[in-house]
Amino acid sequence: MVALVAFCLLCVLATAAEAQLRPIPVRKSKADRKESSLIREDGAVYLEGLVNKEVKARVTAPAPIYTTLTADRWLGNLFADQEVTVLAISEKAYRVRGRAKQGQVAGWVGKAMVEGLSEEFEGNLTKLHERQLLVDDLIENEQVALGMTQEEVTESLGEPSKQAAKIDQSGHTATFEYITYDRIPQQTTARDAFGRLVQTVTYVEVETGKVTIEFEKGVVKSIAESEGVDRQSGVVRVVPPPILLF
Repeated sequence: MVALVAFCLLCVLATAAEAQLRPIPVRKSKADRKESSLIREDGAVYLEGLVNKEVKARVTAPAPIYTTLTADRWLGNLFADQEVTVLAISEKAYRVRGRAKQGQVAGWVGKAMVEGLSEEFEGNLTKLHERQLLVDDLIENEQVALGMTQEEVTESLGEPSKQAAKIDQSGHTATFEYITYDRIPQQTTARDAFGRLVQTVTYVEVETGKVTIEFEKGVVKSIAESEGVDRQSGVVRVVPPPILLF
């Protein structure tokens, strides 16, 4: 018996120690779920979360690479004439991943040492980043705006109550309908198994409002709200349509 008690005590202690070592899961908001754990620097636009494929460039000469935009720590020199993966852009430098003498490194190099990215690409990436900030704010507040995509509207408001789609000579159109309900209590009187009068409360769902969103070529064209819906507070916002980088 003593041995059994000691064994159980050891199991409890082991479980407690394991619980202390095991990371505790943290529930994140909608916006935070898309953010990387990478520390991001002010004034830089990161491709992660904006671009769904790798962007390549080429280092033209041996290029010193640093951990930060302010060149806090030197990581080494990238080999000349190699293809690198672009991770972020800023006004004067690119964050890239490539090969140095000590192996694969990721850091910031001066723009003059890298070729292969056009000014048009950089400008569009900046516009895409600015658009994403607007859309993230709308999604966080469960709102919609003209110019949002069907996927963004679904992420913000959830799956529609009804939807319809049509393809004609003018292109593809779609309609999402969101119906809001309220639960209204109703009281009824009946007799129980012993013949006594008892009152019960049941809830009935009653439609209180409706939001109709029309899409044209995959982006929101119009938003109509019936009475009882205060989702937009009377203001229809507009975001730029999606920007194609490639």
